[in-house]
Amino acid sequence: MRPVSLITLVLIVISVLSARALAENRQTITQLELRDRIVKITSTSQGLNYSVLAQNGTVLDANLNEEGLAEKHPELYERVRPAVAKDTDTNNILWMGDFPTK
Repeated sequence: MRPVSLITLVLIVISVLSARALAENRQTITQLELRDRIVKITSTSQGLNYSVLAQNGTVLDANLNEEGLAEKHPELYERVRPAVAKDTDTNNILWMGDFPTK
């Protein structure tokens, strides 16, 4: 009876961990590989999260928001900031051609 209880316990733990992962609903948007570091950008329900990794995969910082990335890694923030699209007014978009008309 003991092996059945252990298997049941393991299944419950796996189920709880899977439910937590689904509840967070993290989705990797992109990964920027720089010369000495990797910046992984994920989308969460609270916005974008940044993780900084060494080239060998060691996590240097994880779950940073934009302000945290700017504070802890300003040189990376300056490289990442122009690569992140934000909502903007479409009337101010620079367009080098004619707009299609009906």
